[in-house]
Order: sequence, then C-alpha cells, then structure tokens
Amino acid sequence: LGDITSEPGQVLERLMFACIPTLNGSYLERLKPLPDLYGPLWVCITLIFSTAISGNMADFFSSLGKDTNWEYDFKKVSIAGTVVFSYVTVVPALLSGFLWWRKSNAPVKLADILSLYGYSMSLFVPVSLLLCINYEWVRWILVVALVSASGGVLSLTMWKVLEEEPKQLALILTGILLALHVALILLFKVILNMNIINNFYCIM
Repeated sequence: LGDITSEPGQVLERLMFACIPTLNGSYLERLKPLPDLYGPLWVCITLIFSTAISGNMADFFSSLGKDTNWEYDFKKVSIAGTVVFSYVTVVPALLSGFLWWRKSNAPVKLADILSLYGYSMSLFVPVSLLLCINYEWVRWILVVALVSASGGVLSLTMWKVLEEEPKQLALILTGILLALHVALILLFKVILNMNIINNFYCIM
C-alpha cells in the first residue's frame, strides 16, 4: 500500500509541487514509483490542528466587543479530524474501488490516490490560518486561490490518470472530484468563520 516513510527531501519536493498545477498533470509522476503515506499523514494532522486553532481565533475575534466570555472549543479538533480523514480516505477508496470494478487500465493504485489526496491538502494549512482574518473579501480571495491551486493539482492529475477512459466518463469523474474538493474548501470557510460548530453542538 505504498511506503510508510519517505526521505525528508522527497517529502518537501512533493509538498512544494502539490501547490503548483501543471497542464500535463505530471504530479503523479512525483509520487511514483513508491508513493508515501508519511507526508500525507503529517499534512492531515497539521491541518487538523491549524483548523482548530484558526476556528478558535475566528471565534475570539468575533467575540471582541461583545458581552460574552470566550472559551477555547476543543470540539473543533475532533470535528476537523473527522472531516479531514474522512475526505482523504473515503474518496480515494471509492474512486479506487470504482476503477477496480470497471477493470480500468488507469495507471494508478489506491496508494497513489491516497498519497495524492493527502498532499493535495498541503495548501489548506496556511489558508486555514489566514481564513480567520475578519475581512470577507480576503477570505474569498483565499478560497479562489485554494480552489485554483489545490483543486487544479488534483483535477489535472486525475484527468491525466483517466485519459484511457471514455472522455465523457473521465470528464464526469474529474468534475465530481473537483466539486467535492471545492465543497470541502467551502466547508472549511463556513466552519472557520460562521461559528456553526458551536451552533451544531447547541442543537444536539
């Protein structure tokens, strides 16, 4: 299922190029012949804590000037962890299972997709920290930049992977994967800037 560990230099290279979309979808070539799970694991763990920190910072800033006592919400860690690890494991597993069911000749295995999805979350870390900025136009600029960079790497890579599939099917699959990625980005924006986590737990 791929390599559990990897050389630090190789991980840094994969992190860097996960932020740069290329029209030939060559990012997968940087994961082969042995995709690692070490880099993606630490990307996800870092993202979980950066999201929790940023979410609490956003809550703190929104409480300034109000007659409320701000408290750190540790539930954000568990919610961020659930969202992140569900996304980077369930979506690759479903895609890999679908390709296996179709007996596809796509040059990709489950380990490749898991590594791709893990590294595609790299840009989420700095952006998640910046989304606590209390200017809506800044947040939307960050969202568009994240969709363009992270979503671009993911969709262009998968389009290259699916080039042996019928064009219509490849287009549909790539569109679905990009839509899920955009939905995740928007979910992060909502969680970090609209305090829905607190409201969710109040309802429960």
